[in-house]
Amino acid sequence: MRLDLVLPNEGAAAVEAVRAGPHYETMGWDGLWLTDHLVGVEAFKHTRFGANWLELITCMTHLAAQTRRVRIGAGVLVLPYRDPVVTAKMIATLDVLSGGRIDLGVGAGWARREFMAVSRGDIYEERGAFTNEVLDVILACWRGGRISFNGRWFNLEKFDVAPSPAQGTRVPIWVGTRGYAKGPLRRAAKYADYWHPDSLTPEEIAAAGEELDEMAGRKIPRSLRLHCGDDTAKTADLLGRYRDAGCVQVACAFDGAESFREFDRAAEALLDAARHLQG
Repeated sequence: MRLDLVLPNEGAAAVEAVRAGPHYETMGWDGLWLTDHLVGVEAFKHTRFGANWLELITCMTHLAAQTRRVRIGAGVLVLPYRDPVVTAKMIATLDVLSGGRIDLGVGAGWARREFMAVSRGDIYEERGAFTNEVLDVILACWRGGRISFNGRWFNLEKFDVAPSPAQGTRVPIWVGTRGYAKGPLRRAAKYADYWHPDSLTPEEIAAAGEELDEMAGRKIPRSLRLHCGDDTAKTADLLGRYRDAGCVQVACAFDGAESFREFDRAAEALLDAARHLQG
């Protein structure tokens, strides 16, 4: 199982954490992931995230330039926030320059006020369908050659696109979900190279993963974003249960760390406790 680390690209530790990519590559993590928010907003009657965000694709580019082996993931890129042709070009360029080390997690987003902040409030209620069309445009661009695409929101023709990603006609697409609602699962069934839900239990992963495979008519590898607690031994045991439930990867996040030093200690302790699960 791949053990990946979610770097905190928000808050007081953000700059130091993103600059520490080579340190975590040497430590032995298999991949480094980042989170996509652009502004600070209040949601669900309490503050869910602050304003001090380092932009995700920029951070991925910095990590790619500073590392040699570790994979670099977007967990997840909120597709409606960005133009799909520009996004396709940026990710393909990054994949080429990194030697094919990019994993693109994608999602439809959830924060209405953040949609409004980037002038996308008009599509908030239809963000799922909009996200699917964005994916169609991105995949068309990655295939390269003459583009012809006619959709509900995007109509593109008479231009050529190159290069394709280093990994072929696509980088691996990790479809993120906040649970296992039918809409996001249908997106995963259609587009996913990996299913990448947030904080499901091992039992939920196993059950929903079987449902997803049936919907897709194919086996879709299961992964997870896990919000890790303070008990390292308990978390390492939980990672083993996720592996037994079919997860091929877990992206470990330490949301409660108040400083880079605290985050670094937690990351090293968990990897030491769970290293036997790698491979």
